[in-house]
Amino acid sequence: MNTRFLLCFLLLCGLFCPARAQEAEKIRVKGRVLDEQTNEPMAFVNIGLLGTTLGVASDMDGYFELAVAERYADYTLRLSAVGYASHSVKFRELQEKPGTVIRLKPVTYMLGEVEVTGSVDVIKRLLEQVVKEIPRNYIPRPYNYEGYFAHEVSVNGEAREKKEAIVLLHDKRGYARGDVAQAFADVNYTFTQVRRGKPLSSVAEGMIYFDDIVTADVVRHSRNVLDLVNYRDYSFKDKGKTLHDGDTVQVIAYECPRPTLSTTGDASALSYSGEIYIKLRDLAVIKHVARVTSGYFNPLGRNILPPPGARQERCTTTITTNYKKVSSYFFLGGISMVYSRESSGERVEGKMQYHTTGVRVDDLLPVDGRLYYEQMDTDYRFWDRYTLSLEEEE
Repeated sequence: MNTRFLLCFLLLCGLFCPARAQEAEKIRVKGRVLDEQTNEPMAFVNIGLLGTTLGVASDMDGYFELAVAERYADYTLRLSAVGYASHSVKFRELQEKPGTVIRLKPVTYMLGEVEVTGSVDVIKRLLEQVVKEIPRNYIPRPYNYEGYFAHEVSVNGEAREKKEAIVLLHDKRGYARGDVAQAFADVNYTFTQVRRGKPLSSVAEGMIYFDDIVTADVVRHSRNVLDLVNYRDYSFKDKGKTLHDGDTVQVIAYECPRPTLSTTGDASALSYSGEIYIKLRDLAVIKHVARVTSGYFNPLGRNILPPPGARQERCTTTITTNYKKVSSYFFLGGISMVYSRESSGERVEGKMQYHTTGVRVDDLLPVDGRLYYEQMDTDYRFWDRYTLSLEEEE
């Protein structure tokens, strides 16, 4: 199977539910989602069958794949993303046109940027309400996430490394804002499957880098714009409002003129800015974009001080975090991280993406500690059949 994996969202049903139907009993669609105006690929577009819990998310290049039982052929597939008009199409129509490209149209009623640095109280009150509503909006109890993770590295435009993994994450408390040390102790993860583009030949190639994905969950972790004690260190702009599935979304831009580890989660941050998207009906964060320039590229992770003697290699990173609501709660839908740096005269570019494919709130699978280095054997039979498809119970 190629690397365009099906990425399904499983609601809090208490199970990681593997596909049970045989491939012959399923019908399949493949496609790609692009921005109608820019023709750029769109990542993390929600793609779901109306009336079911079946769904996928597009990957960083906009591709998606969905395999379902024949009985769903006449269901409607809906595509939605923040700031875009939703698009609906019959599943069977896409089946008959493999490789379909779907273009989503931006829809927004932006009010224009309004400088609010001198009267920050309005935005501050809104963000305070968002933080207050976290226990109601997000999973308020211990949970597991299962997800797909990929990390690709290229040097001077030539692909050098790729690692894919299935991740199991365990949160002992659920979504609760607390201090950094408590969150670190409560959230652990391990890999259950790994596939590499080439065999391990060095310690560096076994490094995980998944800590940066974990801390990019800005609702669960602090050291970001939702840390209320740091508001004095930020300036804000009201970017107006946009739409998502018919709901109003407030967009707030921010900048931290003097970034620190405490305010950004990056030990060597030189600049830090971004946007946070708040669904006003729920007062919930549904998207966050951060742009960071760092003085170092730290192989141990952005939130750890660089080791003594570390080479200064300025690194620019864009981090996009998405949340999805199914039934009562929002959960982490996915995270993308795109970075670039200069190293010994070479341009190194990296792409990391994580998609939550399962959520468990009962009969939890505990995880002790965090996996920073792996040397697992690859189960090729697993990867050959790896197409996650959620089937509703009969």
